[in-house]
Amino acid sequence: MSNTRRSGEFIVPGERIGVIEEFIPNFGTYVQDGVIYSRNVGYVSFDSATRKVSVYTVAKGLSFPKIGSIVVGHVVNIQGLTAFMRIVKIGKKHLSGFLTGALHVSDIDTKYTKEVLSAVKVGDLVRAKVISDANRILHLTTKGENLGVILALCSKCGGTLLLKNRKSKKLYCGKCGNFETRKIASDYGAGNM
Repeated sequence: MSNTRRSGEFIVPGERIGVIEEFIPNFGTYVQDGVIYSRNVGYVSFDSATRKVSVYTVAKGLSFPKIGSIVVGHVVNIQGLTAFMRIVKIGKKHLSGFLTGALHVSDIDTKYTKEVLSAVKVGDLVRAKVISDANRILHLTTKGENLGVILALCSKCGGTLLLKNRKSKKLYCGKCGNFETRKIASDYGAGNM
């Protein structure tokens, strides 16, 4: 391998370490298309006797969501059929930095959703589940009763949208009276993050 790393080298998540033909992936690593990548921030370690490669973490408490993790984040951008979220919480752990996740229109609700903007808007606080990390992108879903928008702001005046009644799932602005729709979580407006 031409770009072989050495034991003790500092490495960050997503950095290429080697290939499965040469090494056996161990803790702190993951494999994609036969290539071994770092899952942690830390130092790479090659065990020449067992051919195992590991990444020893240097920063305790750093979190990276796994498939199935529940995350909370703000919608920061919407492009075409995808909303992009800046993840601020994984499970019960708040992040000091940020990660980005993608929510595709087909993963918003169990019923058909034609447009992303009918379910989420920029600035919304959303609870979602990680369903894939293909291509090192966190793919999210809000399919589920406890998943979806947990706090939304009025797109006209910026006021907090309130839930008129749980059955209709219509949100209204107490400031300007504007009505909007979202794919809301079952506990919308309860302050549960």
